[in-house]
Amino acid sequence: MRTIALFARWPEPGRVKTRLSPALPSGLACQLQRAMLADSWAAAHAARAERRVIYWAGAPAGAARAALPDADAHHAAQGEGDLGARLDRAAAELSRDGATRVVVIGSDAPELTPACLDRALDALAESDLVLSPAPDGGYSLVGWSRPPRGLFAGIPWSTPRVRDETEARARSLGLATTILEPVADVDTPADLVALIGRLLERPASAPATAGSLARLGFLPRPG
Repeated sequence: MRTIALFARWPEPGRVKTRLSPALPSGLACQLQRAMLADSWAAAHAARAERRVIYWAGAPAGAARAALPDADAHHAAQGEGDLGARLDRAAAELSRDGATRVVVIGSDAPELTPACLDRALDALAESDLVLSPAPDGGYSLVGWSRPPRGLFAGIPWSTPRVRDETEARARSLGLATTILEPVADVDTPADLVALIGRLLERPASAPATAGSLARLGFLPRPG
């Protein structure tokens, strides 16, 4: 079963997109995160997948569906541990649920398109692992065709070595890897400036995010 998993932190001021400070106060950063989440979910919804799951970090009990009231969405908790532990846990859960090709995205790469997600899922017909690089040395998408046991343990998350270390680990495990086109994520003020520049030319590539930035005064309002 072709499955897309979206990892997202519960949108609460002061707990999301904190690295955007001081460019954005916490309340505005939270508004932007909500918009990026909407674009990320829209891409997941439009891709050719049979199942879509959103894994929340820090969501209050019973509140997840209110943040994303989509009948197509399955909701789950990321649980404890670093990102590697949470990915491993999700991989095991999704495998038990019948997933045969899994693509995981975050809520901070709003320019990921349904076509990119489809290419990732298609690549997993022949590859064990698929990655979409991000400019900061990480990746905006990771996918697998079988639970990647041992792949994520000890990866230095939130450093420029994430992608290189993951690819090296994949080689050591004998995993055939496909590298897709790069897609930027948004973590820092410099990332935000770069995103604004791209959305000035192509606002439709992330419409909810572009709309949020327009309301914040960073982009022209439509019309």
